[in-house]
Amino acid sequence: MLEYDGQFLICGDKWVIDLKKVNFITLKQNWEDENYHIKLHIGTKEVRLILESEEELDTLRHEWIKINR
Repeated sequence: MLEYDGQFLICGDKWVIDLKKVNFITLKQNWEDENYHIKLHIGTKEVRLILESEEELDTLRHEWIKINR
């Protein structure tokens, strides 16, 4: 479960990402399971996520755009 706290994306007790440092986002929908495979690009590194719904994807995009305006 992803949570948003200001400019941070939090995934339980596993990790935290500063959305201000994400340069761009790429995505692909997996047609077999209908999940969204997301990459958050930070410099030369990337963080991979799997989102289960379009609503989760829209929330991520909205939060990232809001922070990086």
